[in-house]
Amino acid sequence: MTRYATIFLFLAFLAVPLAARAGEADDLQRQIDYLKQTTNDLERQDDQKTVNTDITFMRSWLDNAWTLRSQEKYEEVRIVLDRCNAQANMVRQRLVAAKLAAQVVAKENEVKRARSQLARTKKALEKAKLEKARLEGKV
Repeated sequence: MTRYATIFLFLAFLAVPLAARAGEADDLQRQIDYLKQTTNDLERQDDQKTVNTDITFMRSWLDNAWTLRSQEKYEEVRIVLDRCNAQANMVRQRLVAAKLAAQVVAKENEVKRARSQLARTKKALEKAKLEKARLEGKV
């Protein structure tokens, strides 16, 4: 009976790392899926198409991470996922910068229009003053 107990304990000991690895693989798969969704979200936010290249890199890295995960190279997958997280943060910052730059351009155009209108108004006022003076001199 102790022989069976020993075999059972040995098999249970072997099964623990396999279960841990299966859990690890599932965890990495969830992280990859989350980053794929993040990539899709970032692409939707990029209405000015300023980060196309960065998003393409992220998609490529995530495909690589999926391949490494299927090869059970979990440490390498973590490295790629860290790189993808950093890339996602950089993309977010670039999107904010692009939106702010667009706002700056819009404000500059608004200021140009206002200055142009002001110049036209000043010219019209000067012309009206001259016309008034001319008419007062004739009256």
